[in-house]
Amino acid sequence: MRILLLRHAKSSWDHPGLNDHDRPLSERGERAAPAMGAHLVGTDLQIDRIVSSTAVRARATARLFREAFDPGIEMTTRRDLYHADAATLLAVAVEEAGGNHESRILLVGHNPGMHDLAIDLSGQGNAERVTRLRAKFPTGALAEFEVPLGDSGTGAGHLLRFLRPKDLPDARALGL
Repeated sequence: MRILLLRHAKSSWDHPGLNDHDRPLSERGERAAPAMGAHLVGTDLQIDRIVSSTAVRARATARLFREAFDPGIEMTTRRDLYHADAATLLAVAVEEAGGNHESRILLVGHNPGMHDLAIDLSGQGNAERVTRLRAKFPTGALAEFEVPLGDSGTGAGHLLRFLRPKDLPDARALGL
């Protein structure tokens, strides 16, 4: 199966009294999420379902990415993805795959769980990408793994793609 991890885009800290769950995206985040989706249009990336944390910033990231990449992708939210650890994220991906070895599930969530799962799954792949991913999983970044459905333990995945907003060709012009 394919597990894709998209960390929510940059969030706003402009409302200090706002509950963490309710923090929106910053202007930069509102530019980064659709830019990531638009950049991936026409590539070999395929997504069957987007499953997002219920946090406002994660839902907005998922929505903006989806609108730019493919508005027809099914999208759901799950409260258990809000600040989920690596084990919970992996369990949700496997559950959402429903036993289908061909499933491609995109999870939209938060660090440190996203980064921890990415490290756990990044046993193989392009050495430079694996090194960059292990160093940092920044806001708005997307990692794609091929993971054997029955063997999703540490190092079981193959990192296929790791893309950060600052890697986009027009990142500077967009202020990313």
